[in-house]
Amino acid sequence: MATVVNAPGANGASAEREARAKARAAWALDAGAFGLTAALGAWLEIAEPNQKYINPDLLWRYSYPHGENSVPTVVVPLVAFIAPFIAMAALPKKYNPSMRKDRALGGLCAAIGLTWVVTCGIKNIVGGIRPDFVDRCWPDGATQKWISTGVPDCSGDNDTIQQGRRSFPSGHTSMSFAGFVYCSLYLAAWLRIGRDDHRRASWHGIWKICVVVAPVVAATFIGLTRIRDYWHHWEDVTVGALLGTAFAVLAWIHKKPYARSRSDESDYELLSEEDETRVRRNSSLLDMPTLSS
Repeated sequence: MATVVNAPGANGASAEREARAKARAAWALDAGAFGLTAALGAWLEIAEPNQKYINPDLLWRYSYPHGENSVPTVVVPLVAFIAPFIAMAALPKKYNPSMRKDRALGGLCAAIGLTWVVTCGIKNIVGGIRPDFVDRCWPDGATQKWISTGVPDCSGDNDTIQQGRRSFPSGHTSMSFAGFVYCSLYLAAWLRIGRDDHRRASWHGIWKICVVVAPVVAATFIGLTRIRDYWHHWEDVTVGALLGTAFAVLAWIHKKPYARSRSDESDYELLSEEDETRVRRNSSLLDMPTLSS
């Protein structure tokens, strides 16, 4: 007489519950880490920067007019974090089932949080002088006075003056590149850039490349406005771009959002459409009831 040893789908249901539990735990960890980095970044944002010695002979580097931001500071979190987050969350998973959206969003949070903390930390340690510092320190053409050599006796608003000592690196640029480069990596994986376009017309992948490059172009524009507005030197923007890009790539590599787990959470590989079909077929065969007499 034949008896059923294991019910079909039992192992699959158990594995699904375990996967959901691990996903919830990962989300909780990501949210907690993002909250900590956000709190630390906010504290560093209002901390007083290093009162760097200012060489009077180099005042020409800091004598540009002080004006408003083309991209206001309050807008940066919206364009660098909220916009990529919503875009990545809204993209339909059915177009590319291999995407791990939970991991991708967690990686974005990590990239933004770490970039903010490191950027603010460097700003306060270095105390870089902005190109418009003279106009901040002695507004409206006030007489330049010095407490001692290298220590200006400023007559302007103290908050404005302290912001003038936070030039290096550019926070607008680092945050923008962290969010937008990460978003570009997600779009490249979601659109399968370079994986199946060679089997189609040569123009087919052009629109995909345009979509992938668009966020990086937006980040570059934001960085260039920082130089145009005289809020940063070119080296501030360059280092900010490199810093944000580095954290975006590291977060992407760490989270591995374009992968599926085979045996455990530490073993991943990229799967093509044919590979996924074969894996699903093999999984269904393993879940078939085993008969014994």
